[in-house]
Amino acid sequence: MKFVLLSALLCVVFAEETELDSKPALNSARILASKHSLSQYAVESLDYVIQYDLYNIGDQPARQVVLDDRNSFPTQSFEVVKGLLQVKWDRIPAGENVTHSVVVRPRNYGVFNYTAAAVTYYPSESAKDVRFVYSTSPGEGYIYRLKDYERRFSSKIGTWIGFLILVVPTTLIPYILWSKSSALYPASAGGKKQK
Repeated sequence: MKFVLLSALLCVVFAEETELDSKPALNSARILASKHSLSQYAVESLDYVIQYDLYNIGDQPARQVVLDDRNSFPTQSFEVVKGLLQVKWDRIPAGENVTHSVVVRPRNYGVFNYTAAAVTYYPSESAKDVRFVYSTSPGEGYIYRLKDYERRFSSKIGTWIGFLILVVPTTLIPYILWSKSSALYPASAGGKKQK
């Protein structure tokens, strides 16, 4: 009985493997887009780096690929420091990927919704219709106020130096007075009774 169950299980496993190996041909390009932050924190007036990854998982090259993320970073809230929020590629070959990075600088602090970037492309050489794809979206994030960020994450050397400047006199002056008095008044025999 165990032998029959084992052989039936092996038949099912091998049948599933052959189904996975025979993928149908797409005969078109298929773009997957990813958007994520390379910076750990978004802080007003500091650089914030966003990276876009586009993967062509199809079996045809994608033509006239356009990545547009201008709606995610409006000019009244962000300043573009380096890179472009709208990028064009003539083609992305089948099975290849491209990466693009943008450095923006937030002008304000508070909660901000990072929406998805839009990608348009022609899925094959003879395609007449444009295909639209949206990237992943980081969602809501918080942009720290610069003052709060520096208070929480900046170096505390200045604070420690100020602490030492305050502590040294309050410990050094009593020590000096004690050492002078102990030199003037030598220690008594300690516990001997006089008769």
